[in-house]
Amino acid sequence: MLNVLRWAIVSALLPPLLLVTALAGLAFYILEDEPLVGRGAPVDSTTVLAGKALLKQIKIQVETAAAQGTTLAVTEDQLRHIAQMGSHTFKRLNTDLYFDSTGINTRMSVQLPANPFGDYLNLGVQIPQSDAGIALDKITVGPLDFSGSLVLPVMSRLVDMLLKDEKASVLLASVRGLRIEGDTALLSVMPPPDVKLQLKQAVRTLQAYRFSAGEEERVLHYYDALVGIGTQHARSSDSLSVYLAPLIAEASSRSASSSAVIENRAVLWATIIYFSNGAFETLVGKLVSAKRPLVRAPSQVTLGGREDLLAHFLYSAGITLATQQGIGIAAGEFKELLDSGNGGSGFSFADLAADRAGIAFVTAATANEAAARQLQESLVASNSEAGFFPDVSGLVEGLSEAQFRQQYGTAQSERYRKQVALIDQRIERLPVY
Repeated sequence: MLNVLRWAIVSALLPPLLLVTALAGLAFYILEDEPLVGRGAPVDSTTVLAGKALLKQIKIQVETAAAQGTTLAVTEDQLRHIAQMGSHTFKRLNTDLYFDSTGINTRMSVQLPANPFGDYLNLGVQIPQSDAGIALDKITVGPLDFSGSLVLPVMSRLVDMLLKDEKASVLLASVRGLRIEGDTALLSVMPPPDVKLQLKQAVRTLQAYRFSAGEEERVLHYYDALVGIGTQHARSSDSLSVYLAPLIAEASSRSASSSAVIENRAVLWATIIYFSNGAFETLVGKLVSAKRPLVRAPSQVTLGGREDLLAHFLYSAGITLATQQGIGIAAGEFKELLDSGNGGSGFSFADLAADRAGIAFVTAATANEAAARQLQESLVASNSEAGFFPDVSGLVEGLSEAQFRQQYGTAQSERYRKQVALIDQRIERLPVY
């Protein structure tokens, strides 16, 4: 009987032990000490403008394609700009790509947290020229090479299961071929007749996965409270704190039977949607307008005595909520770099301070239960914007791209980073943080 019991225990433990051993062995084999791709050139306004122009071009061409389809012409440099933006946004990711006579070759290095197996996961993907759709030729994971023929259909099928109605397969099938001519990739595309609807439905389906049960009701509760405050203060010029402090106090009260993180997040979504007059619903879905008509917020609400700083604070807070902190920080810097280009308002460290304060506020409000409750208590106690919004006096503003380059070089330069560090110190000294 004892032998039978021992055999049962061994039989139960052996498979998971073998699996763990196999995974550890695989990690030891595929992880590497050196990156395949080093850190690329720093992101500047030229990179951002080129990336945004490419994405806009593709969107317009796809949505306005004639019955016979369209050809998307994308240069190697344009795709590199997109890769640079991705590397800047995801700090542990370095990417590169190049064209050759066979197709498009992409390489990626992901820096991993400290572990005993290796510092980097190096990946490579080859997309060959083809007159019969688009496929992956070869995938490299560390020193291992795999055929990519089955990867794209499997990924497409997984996305179909997520989005429903085979939207990914339909959109993938709309790419009829890839041709390389010098430094330009030519993609033949035959979008489905209802491509706009397909894309919108896919976005809405993904948005539905963002929120937990009851999120819409909570956001609507705080939105209604904002509308009430706005009605009372419609003719006065007020700080955002006049609106935010009562909502956070209400969130603190409701957190006793709920979660401080969840209540804070609902306050933030309601505030962002209210003061953007619904614009942020295009990013996150109809959290409010699905239940009630939107109400125009008072236009003279400020932070630091300025309406533009309020917009920057809420813009970065909304991006951070939707896409996590790393992208939020990059989004704030991209906005400022764009402003330094032709026709913009110029680079402003005051605007960047508002961006980073918005990120810091969301981070403190949603990091964990203890941090969320601490923010509630601190904001209710201070009851003013001095508790959460930094002093922006003395920060340089209105720099053109040429002036920015002359004084600071790039967003990676030591002088620029020192200025950002000083801004962060102003934020960190505030009671809420």
